[in-house]
Order: sequence, then C-alpha cells, then structure tokens
Amino acid sequence: MPGLALTFLISTLCVLSRSVAGAPSHWEDTDGALPLLRYSLKRAAVEYTCLECKAAAAVLDTMMAAGASAMEIEDFAIQECITFDLFPADVCSEMVYLAGGEVLYVLNNTKYNYDTICGWLLGADCHNTELDPWSLSIPGGKPEPFYPEPQQPTPSVVRILHLSDLHVDLQYDEGSAVNCDHPLCCRHAFGDPGPGEEAAGHWGALGECDIPLHTLDDLLAQAATLSDADLVYVTGDLPPHDVWAQSHESNLLAINVTLELIKKYFPGIPVYNSLGNHASAPVNSFVVPAGYESGFNMEWLYEGVAEMWAPWLPEDTMDTIRLGGFFSHSPVPGLRVVSVNTNYCNSQNWWLLMENNDPVGELQWLVDTLAAAEAAGEVVHILGHIPPGGGDCDHIWSHIFSQIIARYESIIRGMFYGHNHKDQWHLLYDPATNYTHPTATVLIPGAGTTEGLHAPAFRVYIVDAGHDNATWTVLDTETYDMNLTLANQEGGQPEYTLRYTAQETYGLTCLSPTQMDELVIRLATDDALFYEYMRNYNNYQAEPPLNCY
Repeated sequence: MPGLALTFLISTLCVLSRSVAGAPSHWEDTDGALPLLRYSLKRAAVEYTCLECKAAAAVLDTMMAAGASAMEIEDFAIQECITFDLFPADVCSEMVYLAGGEVLYVLNNTKYNYDTICGWLLGADCHNTELDPWSLSIPGGKPEPFYPEPQQPTPSVVRILHLSDLHVDLQYDEGSAVNCDHPLCCRHAFGDPGPGEEAAGHWGALGECDIPLHTLDDLLAQAATLSDADLVYVTGDLPPHDVWAQSHESNLLAINVTLELIKKYFPGIPVYNSLGNHASAPVNSFVVPAGYESGFNMEWLYEGVAEMWAPWLPEDTMDTIRLGGFFSHSPVPGLRVVSVNTNYCNSQNWWLLMENNDPVGELQWLVDTLAAAEAAGEVVHILGHIPPGGGDCDHIWSHIFSQIIARYESIIRGMFYGHNHKDQWHLLYDPATNYTHPTATVLIPGAGTTEGLHAPAFRVYIVDAGHDNATWTVLDTETYDMNLTLANQEGGQPEYTLRYTAQETYGLTCLSPTQMDELVIRLATDDALFYEYMRNYNNYQAEPPLNCY
C-alpha cells in the first residue's frame, strides 16, 4: 500500500468537502462545490474525479481563509473519516496527525494550482498531470553502444544476492486475524479471527500481513546457504506497512534489526543498500531543501542509515548519504556500484510539489559519477527502489534519468530495483530513438514479505566476473521462494527451493537489453511462455487463475 498516507489524507479532505451538515457554519460553501460532491459519499474512498479533488482543495482554502487552524482542519478531517467509516478510528487519527501538518504546509506553499496538484498527486482525470518540465545538461561524445554478451561458459562468475521489500513486522502475532479492517493485519491489536476465519500462521500469512522476525531470520539464513553470495544488494523497504502508526524511531528500528541480521548471515561480504519509500515516516515523505528552513528535514533518516551502512562503506561515501541518501563505491577493481535515492522521483512524495527540479542535485551527481566511471574504464551496477518509467516515478524525472542511462549505456551492466513486490523486469529505451533502442534492463525480484498474497522470495544473479576480461554482465538469475502453506502445517518448516532460472525458462544466454527486448516480443506472441511469465510474476506456488492478468 505505497499510497496509503497520501490517499488517506486526500480522501479525508474530499469527504470533508463532501459533507455540509457537520461543518461549522462559518465555513461557507462560497462556490457551490459542496452540494456537487454530496452524491459520492458512498463511493470508494480512494477514487476521485478531478472535479471532486479540486473542490476539496477549494474547501480547504475556504476553511483556512475563514481562520481555521491546521489543528482544526486535522481534527475535522479525523471526525469525518470516522463518521463515514473510511478507516478504523485509530488509523483516521494517527495518519492525519502524522502527515497532516506536512501536507497542509506543502499545499500552502506550492506554486501549483488545484488541477495540477490533483492530476499529478492523485492521478485524477485532470487536464494537467505533470509538474513543470526541467532539463539537465548531459555530456556529449557518446561512444557507439556496446553491451558485451560473453561466450559461455565464462572463466569464472560472481554470485549476487538481491533482497528487496522485506518489510519485517516486529509486532506480528501468530493466531491473530489475517483479514481485518485495518490496512495491515496479523496483530492481535487489529483483531482476532472468528469461527472459521483464517488465523495468522507461525511463519506468516498470505494476506495483508508482513513477515514476523523469525521468518526474516530464516529467509536470510537460507539465502546465505543457497546464494553462496559474493555481493548482496538490498533495494529498500525494510519497515512494515503499518504506516499510520509509525515514527522515526520505529522505522529506524526495523531498518537496523534487518541490517543486523544481514550482517550476521553475510559476514565479510559487501552489502549495498538503497532507500525505499517506506523508510520514511510519514511514508513517501522525503523533504526537499525548500522545506528545510521551516524545520522539516531528512537528517533523522540519512544520519541513521549512514551509521547503519557504514560497516560496508568507506568514509568518502558518507557526504552524499547525509545529503540525499545516495552513494557510489567500487567493491572490486572495474566495478562501481551506484545507489540512487528514487524517492525524489516518487509521484506520491508531496514535497515535490514545492521543488521537483533535482532538489538535492542527485541526477547531476549521477551524471558526474557515470562520467568519471567511463573515464576510469569502470562498468556500473545501479541500485534503486522505485523503478524508473513506472507509474510511481515522476515522468519528467524518469525521462531525464532515461536520457542519462542512454548516454552511458555502454558501461551500465545491470540495474537492480524493488518496490513492486512482483518478480519482473523493466526495460529502458533511448528517448533519442523514440524509445525504440533498449539501453538497460531493470531487474526486480519478488518481495521478501507476504503482503500482496505471494510467497516470500529472493533472487540470485550469476554474473560474468572474477577474471581479467570480466564484463559484469548478468548471465542468469535463480529465483527462490518457499511454500508458506506447507511451512505453516504442524511440524512444518520453510524450505526455499529454486523456482526457475532465466536462461532455462526464457531461452536466454544473458540478460542484456537486446535479449530482453527480444524476449518481450516473444512474450507477445507465445501464449504458453507468457503464462509461465505470469506464474513467475505473481510468485504463485500453484497454477494462477486464468484472470490473474
């Protein structure tokens, strides 16, 4: 539920705008917007037309102009949320108090009108759905595109373990309700199962639940054995999905507990992290410099992860981590690992309504880093969380990012992301060729959490490396998952098994952009192959239903 905080706040404001009877008399409907919205009180609380969203924003302006304080607006929104049963009372109050002040500050200080705010932030059917365009100077002199596909077998390989979206729930309760009225379940505080209802199992549950600590411990223990990893990539989202009940302290605790376990099971092995949108509290909230003078900042998170990541990184990476949660480092000669903070492209990060033009200079830093790597003869692996080009990454940011990748495509040998919880890949294409020339493969493993009704999973990459002519091209993938139903049976234990390999399943010799582009065409014409892809994509143990896609 990456958009819960944003959806909740907008929904409460929209309900606020739809309600006339409960509003104080001095909050007058000056433009007739309120009656227009009454009819939709029974609609799903997360779906709004542009007109509704703009009317809600107008009502907010009216309330502020009439002298209503931020606290009064928040309290009224909470009451409306409870009255119309949008969420349980604790979710209503805690989410508004956690994020309401930030959202109101941004709405009071943004230059954008309601049409753009609603169209960009909510994806509503408004005329304007983009923020102001901007550009970045990218050096010329691009060499002829070159992506080596090594002759196999190669002299040696390196194995890279990819973990993502582990979402450990330190308050998971075995025996609690798997289905509840909260956005996250499997805690006694959110309900216990009635007669015939499913109870949370010892190792987890296939529902709106994250994994307990002992399941995370077991996953990492088995991943250490099965992966035989030389490197570990962790692409974000370590805290659970209880976004209304989080704090800076609770999120740092979940991150630290997870990283300490990774350190335990992978001693002496380089581990590289990127930040997910769930790292912050409120979720999705990554403050831009325009908010710093008013007391909003990200120091609590960036200082926290700088300390936690320090066992795997040298001191010279700390400045950019403290600046914006990104870094680069060369673990072995010839390879540079670049970790980008994609939360500055997150289209649910309301702070971008104040400043979206590369707010912390990250993309300029990326250009400079890739230029230096090219000059030094290095090749690059890029880590991130929210995949570029997807629905949750701002289109303008994604376009500029794609331009950067296209310029340096010959040194980029892999991109490793998360966020989607599904086993998949994306392809980036060169904007200069009207998006016809593939430039990079974005690799996204299944999540470690069960949230979203799938088995816990991790992925291993077999990479051409460890010899003089190493290309660091990804040759193959191994995807592992476990059958949670069997594990939860009496006397059961999780057993992670090899689900599939990319070479065997998809007929590849490596995961180069060219071969993956050809695979996309085959998927469009081969129903059996596409069905197999969808099984892997959804991470089902049994056959997926025919309507799963």
